[in-house]
Amino acid sequence: MSDPKPFIHSNVYHNTIVGATPNAFMPNPDAIDEAFIEEANRVLSTAVELIRVLIGAHQSAVAIIVQRDWQAVHKFFSLSEKYAAWADYRTPAKGVGIHAWMLEYNQPICLTQAELEAHPAWLGFGSEAEQHPPMRGWLAAPIIDRNGTNWGLLQLSDKYAGDFTAEDERQFVAFAGLVSTHLEALWDLRNSRKGKPTAQP
Repeated sequence: MSDPKPFIHSNVYHNTIVGATPNAFMPNPDAIDEAFIEEANRVLSTAVELIRVLIGAHQSAVAIIVQRDWQAVHKFFSLSEKYAAWADYRTPAKGVGIHAWMLEYNQPICLTQAELEAHPAWLGFGSEAEQHPPMRGWLAAPIIDRNGTNWGLLQLSDKYAGDFTAEDERQFVAFAGLVSTHLEALWDLRNSRKGKPTAQP
């Protein structure tokens, strides 16, 4: 009998790669900034694949949101074959509802689907309710640098079996810390190449 796990682990989502975009920390992106974003994108795209397999979930997502600027978000998703119908789903990030709340809360959270829907910041999917892939539970953690600044969010939904556990959350938070450390190292390298002191988004 063939093992179904490789099939489940395969990412069906078609991510769009975005280069350096102007923001408060890179108002006029140059070649060094492009190199930083290229490496950061590689970290994010790999991370979103690995965490979904590590925990065992059908959906994972990561978003880097510099100073809560939702117009310059870098996003990557990983979806199992269960969500093949959403392989090309696109919607601009709006920074409302529970995702905006999470940036303010700035701590890990683990919710069942019932708890998610009962949360005061939960707005469903708004105008995208008929198009957005459904969720089943939510495990999320901020990506925080060594100074406590929030870079963005790492998220999981729809565990293969049952709800997310305390052990899932422990591993997930540790993984988010590794992602943050790697991104910080890349940012420090970018600043070194520019001859600037280290400064975090």
